[in-house]
Amino acid sequence: MLKSFTCILFFISLFFTGCAYKTTTNEIARFDSVLQENSCDFSLVDKKLKNGDDIILWSIQGGALARNCKDFAKSTEMFDEAELHYKLDVDMKNPMLEISDKAKSILINNNANPYEGGVHEKILVNTYKALNFLALNDKANARVEINRALERQRIAKEYFANDIAYLEKKNAANLKELKNTQDLYNTLVTLKAERDAKKSGVKTDVQTLNFNENSIDVAFNRYTQNSASAAYADFINPFTTYLSALFLLNDRSYQRAVDLFKEGLQMDPKNMQIAKDFALADKMAGEFNANFKEHFVWLLYENGLGAVRGEFIIDLPLFLVSDSLIYSGIALPTLEPRSLSYPFLSIKNNSGDNFRTYVIADIDAIIGAEFNKRYLGLAAEAIISAAAKTIIQKQLDDVYPVLGFLGFIYQITTTKADTRSWSALPKRFEAASIPIKDGNIIIVDENGVILHEEFLQNDKNVIIYLKSSQKGQIITHKIYL
Repeated sequence: MLKSFTCILFFISLFFTGCAYKTTTNEIARFDSVLQENSCDFSLVDKKLKNGDDIILWSIQGGALARNCKDFAKSTEMFDEAELHYKLDVDMKNPMLEISDKAKSILINNNANPYEGGVHEKILVNTYKALNFLALNDKANARVEINRALERQRIAKEYFANDIAYLEKKNAANLKELKNTQDLYNTLVTLKAERDAKKSGVKTDVQTLNFNENSIDVAFNRYTQNSASAAYADFINPFTTYLSALFLLNDRSYQRAVDLFKEGLQMDPKNMQIAKDFALADKMAGEFNANFKEHFVWLLYENGLGAVRGEFIIDLPLFLVSDSLIYSGIALPTLEPRSLSYPFLSIKNNSGDNFRTYVIADIDAIIGAEFNKRYLGLAAEAIISAAAKTIIQKQLDDVYPVLGFLGFIYQITTTKADTRSWSALPKRFEAASIPIKDGNIIIVDENGVILHEEFLQNDKNVIIYLKSSQKGQIITHKIYL
């Protein structure tokens, strides 16, 4: 009786732990609505940060929202908060906490752990901070953030080279651990049956766990069919590289700009915009006492909504146990693409110059590249979690059917994938440029409909930064260089 009561308390506590995890899908949907309505309602972000819930996630979401509202100082403050927690909670994480997080991932699901984000997010945080400082005409701090973003990209290359090798070993160990778990359980139930047979003189059939490897193949193949493009295998964000080159060009660091534009062309040799900027930088680098003879406007365009995490649940017997097994399943994260806004924009002046935007960075591909490298680890963890919960469910059912039912409720409730992601990111970054000349600049959509008109000083280079998450939604601001 005491054993049963203890088990009930155990499951009730775990049930509520699993249900009360930090960030729900509904909260992210609420935030997305605020963002897409051009609202500056920070109530949800403030509430989450005040409660200490997923500080990294809600800091970067809040930073993006503040940029929408052109509150660049507040945006930087929120990105600073995210950076601090990246450092303290991720980069310098206590090994004991890692063990605790692993246990929670297996016994509940990864949603029970604080959001840690991805490497691509860290790079974009510094990129956005650089843009914030440029919007505030603080070029010194913009330079600092540009350098940090480039350094993060360099580290990312090394990190993933090591991390991939580590994950491959870890995945092999995880699958071996799963098989060992099954073998250990089968050994114990066999010994128990033999002991009971000696006491009662009656031999009973032993119900063992049978590892179904085909179920794992289904899980991995399902992801492979739906994964985003892994075009950026080296985890470099071409937009960060491009923005850095553009800043350095206007900061008169011409040779460094040439090198970075060249790096961009190596990633995308047919990109006409990068080629045009490379030619300009190369010309400036080759001129003695170089200076801009004419001034340019660059249109930087955040287009659409980037891919977010979804969930795919395999409701099939991962283990074939007995008729008393009520439920077994595994929950796997997937990537769900979202829509573009305008397929491209064009920028014109009154002198007849007219150039369309070219894709500088496909954010879906960047997110997909990192997700793809981590997926084996995520899937192995989900499979081990299913194994552990199924074994617990079977053991409880053996003790008492009511406990087995509690195990069923617990397992079906906690079989959830981690679907948290930085939902404010665009689907892609694009760019175009033209000479300013008489100062009048017009931005039109693919059908020639005017979306924005601006009169610019013609004695300075300038960026028009335009964000459009969906058609009809336009947010712009100017950055004089």
